[in-house]
Amino acid sequence: MQTIQLNNIFKQQDHQTILEDLTLTIPPQSNIGIQMSHVEATTFFNLLRQTTPQTSGVMTGVAAAHIQAIFHDDGFYPQLTVVTYLRAFQHISSFDQDLDDILQYFALRDVAHTRIKHLSFDQQQRLALLRTFLLQPDLLLIENPLTNLTNAGIELYLTALSYTRKSGITVLLTSYSLEELVLTSTTIYRYRPNSGLELTDLATESSAEASSDSENTPRPIFKIASKVEDKTVFFSPNEIDFIESVNGVSQLNVNGEHFTSSQTMSELERQLTTLGFFRCHRSYLVNLQQISELISYSRNSYTLILKNQSKLPLSRSKLADLKALINF
Repeated sequence: MQTIQLNNIFKQQDHQTILEDLTLTIPPQSNIGIQMSHVEATTFFNLLRQTTPQTSGVMTGVAAAHIQAIFHDDGFYPQLTVVTYLRAFQHISSFDQDLDDILQYFALRDVAHTRIKHLSFDQQQRLALLRTFLLQPDLLLIENPLTNLTNAGIELYLTALSYTRKSGITVLLTSYSLEELVLTSTTIYRYRPNSGLELTDLATESSAEASSDSENTPRPIFKIASKVEDKTVFFSPNEIDFIESVNGVSQLNVNGEHFTSSQTMSELERQLTTLGFFRCHRSYLVNLQQISELISYSRNSYTLILKNQSKLPLSRSKLADLKALINF
């Protein structure tokens, strides 16, 4: 696979703008995840597969014949057994490795002769991955790979995905869930309709390294960390809409998703006050840039409305401080 380059891609459909100012480099063996909606992902995949043309912008290095896609709502032939179904795809591909050997890497060996209609949803998702694996694409596009999987299903899918990548297939994933992308990708972007793709900082570290680093390295105040499985994702303050204390645990709210922080609300308040955050309530820290409205229900009851329509309480004692900060 050669490097794919997308420059300022704009796609309008039915008089609506679906993608705007999308610029991305996809090198061979890259491990990219993009947070975007189903409509945006479907349009993006179709552009790469060249089943629909871009409205404007330039794409280079795209070889549609060597690109496959898995959509979350892909269908199957339910009456076929797993082996019969897969052999049909193996027949039209150049893949000549023994199918029985491959089934084990996708945790499907024990259901090889089971009809697809009797498979669990977890198994069907791995079957979809194996189906495209047999076609040996240069680039594999997957939408929402872990959505609705069980915990055990997630582990098995991640193992199969790792095997797919180790076999030389470049995989690009999209999902609306940032946590899903943290588990599956090492380079993560968020698609913003008005500004294109924004890179999210991500680091992978072992528990031992994390423990050692915490003792010897001061924590930078311009990034807030959240542990997800064996990865640590770092958020810039401007990415966080608000922080909530839930049963004594600090939860970072990013685009409607919640990520746990090991820091207390008091620690986060000390670090973030100079970076545009305000302790509007004992249980909430709000990013002042995200506030769009202040509603007064009575002389003693106030609510902050954020740009994402979240509603946060504002303590009566904090009203004067907020007025001083943003001059209203």
